[in-house]
Amino acid sequence: MPERALGFGVQGYGFTEWSDLFTERQLIGLSTFSAKLSEIEETAIEDGADAEYANALRTYLALAIGRMANSCSSFSRWQNAGDKVAGVFGMPTLPMLWDFVESNPFCAATQNWMAQIEWVSRVIENLLHNVNSGEAYQADASTTIHADNGPVIVTDPPYYANIGYADLSDFFYVWLRPLLREAYPDLFAGIMTPKNEEMIAGPHFENADERFEGLMGKTLQLIRQRCSPEFPSSIFYAYKQQEQERDGIASTGWETMLAALVNAGFQIVGTWPMRTERPGRTRQIASNALASSVILVCRPRPDGAPSATRGDFMDQLARELPPALEHLTREGHIAPVDLRQAAIGPGMAVYSRYDNVTTLAGEPVTVRQALAAINDAVADFLEQQAGQLDAESRFCLDWLQAHTGGQGGYGLAEDLARAYNLSIEDRLAREHRLLTAGQGQVALLGIDDYDEARSYPRPGEDVTAWEACHRMAWHMQPGEDGRGAQGCAAVAQRAGDRLDDVERLARILYDVYDRRNNSRRAVAFNSVVTAWSNIAGQASGPAQQELLI
Repeated sequence: MPERALGFGVQGYGFTEWSDLFTERQLIGLSTFSAKLSEIEETAIEDGADAEYANALRTYLALAIGRMANSCSSFSRWQNAGDKVAGVFGMPTLPMLWDFVESNPFCAATQNWMAQIEWVSRVIENLLHNVNSGEAYQADASTTIHADNGPVIVTDPPYYANIGYADLSDFFYVWLRPLLREAYPDLFAGIMTPKNEEMIAGPHFENADERFEGLMGKTLQLIRQRCSPEFPSSIFYAYKQQEQERDGIASTGWETMLAALVNAGFQIVGTWPMRTERPGRTRQIASNALASSVILVCRPRPDGAPSATRGDFMDQLARELPPALEHLTREGHIAPVDLRQAAIGPGMAVYSRYDNVTTLAGEPVTVRQALAAINDAVADFLEQQAGQLDAESRFCLDWLQAHTGGQGGYGLAEDLARAYNLSIEDRLAREHRLLTAGQGQVALLGIDDYDEARSYPRPGEDVTAWEACHRMAWHMQPGEDGRGAQGCAAVAQRAGDRLDDVERLARILYDVYDRRNNSRRAVAFNSVVTAWSNIAGQASGPAQQELLI
């Protein structure tokens, strides 16, 4: 195993050979399956199969053995969701595991041998056929000369210093190479997977960051030279902007990718979230992980593009970004968790249309500074959205933003309420039931305080966006007794003319809780917006009185 690699955390515990990741029993089992594979190929030929069919059979069975290695290791885990054995790689890492679950290849339970065969068989049965043929090559992206007829480029590049692709691949390579090197000598020529040319910022490379940025720059320049002038080039990127901060502004991965695209001569014309991440995956459980990959949509920047000052850039950003954000939220229905990602597209479209952007002193405005300006513009947009809410909801939002737990002194709350011409005890506590007031303290009700056991406004009573939004969030919380979109629709019918404000507020509250790293609350409000089309559709139907108490 490598001495140092991205995502590896087992070497310090004495795991230095790949075989150390398996018990003796598991090694004997997997080695026996492997030894039988050549006999199966010979038997197939004796039974009348041609060499090509027998080789295909050997290949598919080898893949089933690779799947077996993933679930028959001392680093296999138990997955509570589904009550089953989970493979070694719930994430692209190999961390230390303090206990493990072992599957029996010959039983009828989870992850047995036949389960692997059935999985591979289902893939084969669903493979496309009778369609346009394609060709696949293994090549170095930084030196490959693409076709000269303007191909459409769609790529998913390596993620900086996130994943050690080649080192992790060796887990399977050491099992597959003995089984398949005769059939595919070019693919399995090396003892281990090739690593010297890998485009990652791994710890085994000298000046890893500079090396990665240089190779990525060369690759994008090649794409820029050869890509289609008619259709955009698309780059898939699943990297949350604020997961890794540099000087508290922007993530290294995003900044590096965007800077490389701009420097290669591209104009970024869009960043569109695409639902590619499976719900319930290990990374996503109990966290506020991205639900999407982001497609960076790029076109070649015209030769002779103009220069701009920072003032020009900021003025143009102020004109173009708010309408774009309005479109993303109202027509594009972008989920709150993805809004800042999507906002990078129209924001960087302004920045990258210029050959360069400089300050009045002649200093370059960097991608990092552009991202900071875009983030500020998104915050301003959300603040403007808050200004359209009813007075009670604006009070609650201001109070929440000023007090992390929504609780503070009565005198301070009275001062804020007076600014909105509201009274704490009469209007906010008794009439609208938005908070509790007593013993010199004021506390906002939380999502859990809005279950269906609490009195709900009857027809004709005034409903604030704040209460409606929190009631919907209660319905959308996983593991609660809420009724999902159907329960939200019942709430929506009471909200009436304030329904648009409820969605607007859910986006704002997602942003508040996301910045506070409160995943549970953020996910609940994100779920409200994500299901909004369904909620609105059901709310426009017959009244759902039976859902209300």
